[in-house]
Amino acid sequence: MGGTFDPIHHGHLRSAIDLLDKHCFKELRLVPCYQPVHKDRPNVSASQRLDMVRLSIENDRRLCVDDREIAREGPSYTIDTLKAIRKEIGREEPLIMVLGMDSFLSLPTWANWKQLTENCHIVVVARPGWDSEYISELNAFYENHRALSAIELQSAPAGKIWLETLTPLGISSSMIRNLCRQSLSIAYLLPKAVQEYIENNQLYK
Repeated sequence: MGGTFDPIHHGHLRSAIDLLDKHCFKELRLVPCYQPVHKDRPNVSASQRLDMVRLSIENDRRLCVDDREIAREGPSYTIDTLKAIRKEIGREEPLIMVLGMDSFLSLPTWANWKQLTENCHIVVVARPGWDSEYISELNAFYENHRALSAIELQSAPAGKIWLETLTPLGISSSMIRNLCRQSLSIAYLLPKAVQEYIENNQLYK
């Protein structure tokens, strides 16, 4: 699960835990990006965002941090990250990338996006009531790779797309940043350790 995590919050973590519980994944990696290609530069440094991700997952061994994009620096291209992970785990191990629906719909703007399913499966997290017609130009790509069952994600190393419906928490990183700028409480929106890190370092002021 990639993202800027600016900052990471309970919405990110709840989705991660839901996916782990539903699919019995061995682990779920959180991959903070250094510089997103299609978004504005993050509000705090890469090292600070990495610190917050690490603090957020201290109590769940199924979650881990993959810092390769931050260590690599420069624009973060997902295909490069997937190829590197695939090389590490071998050709036969299933590899799954988790995307939100907004990110999935933007795939045609990504570098070498049609190569993604050569290296991994894609789990797209959709909100309840999502309408499949929204896939538009991705229809052919989706239909060619659509998994009929989540079991297919474990029976092959890559190549399938699975839509997972989750009810997200109504929390966003931008909400937290705005509260910080107004000197309002961010309690219960993110882990206590992350809240303290933000307050102690006076982030998002």
